[in-house]
Amino acid sequence: MAPEEAPLRCLAVRAVVDEAGEIDGLELELYMNAVAGPHQWISTTEWLFISPPAEADGEITVPVVVPEAIAIKAILADLTNDPNRIVFDQATSPGETRKWRWVAFQTAPNAQGQGRFPWERFNA
Repeated sequence: MAPEEAPLRCLAVRAVVDEAGEIDGLELELYMNAVAGPHQWISTTEWLFISPPAEADGEITVPVVVPEAIAIKAILADLTNDPNRIVFDQATSPGETRKWRWVAFQTAPNAQGQGRFPWERFNA
C-alpha cells in the first residue's frame, strides 16, 4: 500500500502579465517565495486538473500547490495585499495530488517513477 500523502492545498493566485500578455513567471516566483517561502510551492501556468475558480472573476490565475501548513502562512501573508493575490484555495483530492506528483516528476524525477515536490527535496 502506498504511503499516505501529506495534505496539500491548491491556491488560485492572480497572475501578473508582461508586456506580451504572457504570465510573468519570474514575478510569480518572487511573490510565492515572499508569501510561502523558497522551495515551498509548485505551480503550472495553466489550470490542468480543475477549472479556474469562479471567484477569479475572469482574471488570469495560476494554480499553486503547497503543503497545508504553508498555505496558511501564504494566505495570512497575502492579507496585506490590496487586492489579495490569492483568490481561492482548496484541498487537493488524492487523484489531484497524484497529478501534481506528475508535474513534480517533470522537474525532479526519483527512482520510484514519481516526482519530488520542491519542499521534499530541500527540507529532507
